[in-house]
This record gives sequence, C-alpha cells and structure tokens, in this order.
Amino acid sequence: MRSSLSPSAESQGTLSGDFLASVVTNEERGLPEIIETQNVPILLYAKRSEVESEAIQQLIALAESPLPVGYVAAMPDVHVGKGVTIGTVFASANYVAPMAVGVDIGCGMCAVPFDGINKDSLSKKQLRKMQELIKERVPTGFDMHKIPLHGAQETIDDISNKRAPSKFVEESMSAPKVLKQLGTLGGGNHFLEVVYDETGRVWIMLHSGSRNIGNITATHYDKMAKEGLQQRGITTPHNLNYLEIDSEEGQQYLQDMLWCQEYAWHNRSFMRDLMIDIVEDVTKGSVSLDESVNIHHNFCQCERCNYTDPRSGAKISADLYITRKGATPAAPGQMGLIPGSMGTGSYVTRGRGNPQSWSSCSHGAGRRMSRTAAKKVISQADFQKAMEGIVCDTNVKVRDEAPQAYKNLNEVMKNQSDLVEVVTRLRPLVNVKGF
Repeated sequence: MRSSLSPSAESQGTLSGDFLASVVTNEERGLPEIIETQNVPILLYAKRSEVESEAIQQLIALAESPLPVGYVAAMPDVHVGKGVTIGTVFASANYVAPMAVGVDIGCGMCAVPFDGINKDSLSKKQLRKMQELIKERVPTGFDMHKIPLHGAQETIDDISNKRAPSKFVEESMSAPKVLKQLGTLGGGNHFLEVVYDETGRVWIMLHSGSRNIGNITATHYDKMAKEGLQQRGITTPHNLNYLEIDSEEGQQYLQDMLWCQEYAWHNRSFMRDLMIDIVEDVTKGSVSLDESVNIHHNFCQCERCNYTDPRSGAKISADLYITRKGATPAAPGQMGLIPGSMGTGSYVTRGRGNPQSWSSCSHGAGRRMSRTAAKKVISQADFQKAMEGIVCDTNVKVRDEAPQAYKNLNEVMKNQSDLVEVVTRLRPLVNVKGF
C-alpha cells in the first residue's frame, strides 16, 4: 500500500478558500434551533419543520436518556436511523451505545487530488476507461477480492498490534472475507468517483467503511447491551441500547470499535491506491498524497471538550466520549469531506471547531426520502436525466440513490456555515456504485 498518514494523523491539507460571501449566518437563520427536553436540550442545525417527525422523536429519546451530557447536536442532514438518528453527535461521560455509532463502524470518506490533470484534458474515452477499470479492480456490493490484496495480512497484523482485538473479533478475523474485503466498496450509498474541483483539478473520491467485520461487531455488542439492560429491568425507546464505559463489556466494545475504525480507514486507503493506479495508468498524471484526506463519520472517541452548559451557563472542561453517527469531525482547521449525491458532487471543508456541534458537521446531504419511497416516486427516466454528463451506471437497482432522493446540498452547507468553511466544490466525472 502507498505511504500515507495514519488515522491518528490525517492530513490537515494545504488548500485555501472561504465559504461563499453570500451565505447568511446561522444566527440570521435562527440556527441552531433549540428543542427543550426533560433532560438535555437538542441543538438542531436545521428547521424543525423540515425534519421528519420520527427523527425528532429519536432525538428526544436520546436527549432524555442517561447517555448525553450538555446537549445533543443534530446536523443539517439529520434523518431517521437505527437506534439513533443519522446526523447526531453527543458527548457522554459514562455510556456508549453501539447503534449510536452504527453498524458500519468507521464509515467515512477519502479523497486525493492529482497534479497536472485538468478535467478539460480528459476525453470521454478516458473517463469510460477509468470507470471500466474501477469496476474491474475494485469489488462492489457483496463481492470481494478473489485473493487478498498485497499487504492485506500485514495491515491486519498492524491493526491488531495497535488496537488489540477482543476474543470475539479475533475469532471473527479467521473468516476469509476479513482479508478479502480490504479494498472493497460495499453497496448502499457507498461510491467511488473521479471528480474535479473549482479550478478544474481532478481528484478521486470514495465513501466506504468497515464492511462485514464492522457490521457483526456492532450487532454483537448491541445484543449484549440489550440483554444487559433487560436483566436490570431497563427498557429503552427506539432500540437505544447502551453499555457503561467502565464495565468490562463497555471496554471490550470500545476496544473492538477502535479495531474496526482502523480497518475502515485502511479499507479506504487500499481503494484509494487502486484508483490512483487507474487514473495514472489512463492519464500518466501524478497524485498529490500530501493533500489526501481520509476521515471517519461513524465513530466514537474520547476528546477534551470545552463547552458552556446551556442551562447553568457554567464553563466546563472535561474528557468525554464523543459519538458521531453520520457526522464528520470538524475541529479547528481539520479537513473534511461532505458528499451530496451521485449527481450533485461534494465539498472539501475545513472545520471551525464549534463547541455547540461538539466540533462536528454533517456527513452529507442526508436523505429526504426513504429508499422504498425513492423507488416508487422517482421514475427511471428522471433518474437517468439527473445523471446526464456523468459516466456512471443508471441501473434500476440504484435508483434509490438518485440525486432526487437527497436533500439540497447547498442548503445543508448554508445551515452549517458556523461549523465549517468551504475549501472547494467537487463535481463528478465518473461514478461507480455497488449493486
């Protein structure tokens, strides 16, 4: 695998740029909206009227649970999820919830630009060749590599040396797919793209996570949490099962979650390298690895938090576990990636470190309709029209990923202008999805 920064030392980037001057401030927009609950308040970076009622109920259930301290932050792309809404960030001193991190532990984004390759220099034939090679070399959906990629076993060994797994994950690693899925995409909203920025500079960009090992790990610990709560006579709404951080089970979950986060980071790195080779083979250009961004948006980690209690006004500084489900970290100066949909492109961002969002921002545009609804409402003809000009597959099986199924990305970005600044906009040339 190509040399790159570790997950704990990701590139802060060297790009520059500010958010559009015309953007109305969050204060002028009346954001965040504050939703009072019987416990901590919810700081909502969207208009409540624009958020589905079920998502609001999930947010309230989380805010009124024992988990959060201070407040719950809901990103502008917030929508219904399993256990906890997608687009939620909260801090906890004592608890961790497997479904608040999600089943795709460590899911996130990766992007890197090329030197000397401009979109105008690429022919349609070259773009089609890139898509053909991406589909040929990067397994998608349920597929995996027939034999593990070079360096896969060494990577697994390095992860385990750095993040010692529990017996559960150690036994799960014996399954051949753990090695063979390193460098694979998956399905759903995951994608591989060749894109270009506002200067015409070409990038590669991808969205994926920890594949099967993350899924079975999250499910295992969610079941453990549910059984533990039931034994104590505790029933949680919306399947919001949690573990005490100081318990043996809680420590095992954190241990295995961190293992899966590392796996997800390296999974994206392997795919990035495969895509770099493809673009270089087709164009003879060269990559700029020092500007690579590889960042999670489904994860939990302990952070030093400085915030103001919204009720007492007290200034608090404490080490807390920040859980981000479908939310991107946005510490001061931290580079991030916020995708829209397969037809609308993405943004490269720089964090503002806003404590009201627990130094976070959205992980994308967010769905405005369910997958079932999208397939019913969006016609195949409208889907194909929305993807005109992009080299992609408009198979009926991915119509639930049509641009029309997602919220307006520009509105989402405006709603979080206090959380991040825009560095550049990325627009798609080539798109590959798993189906």
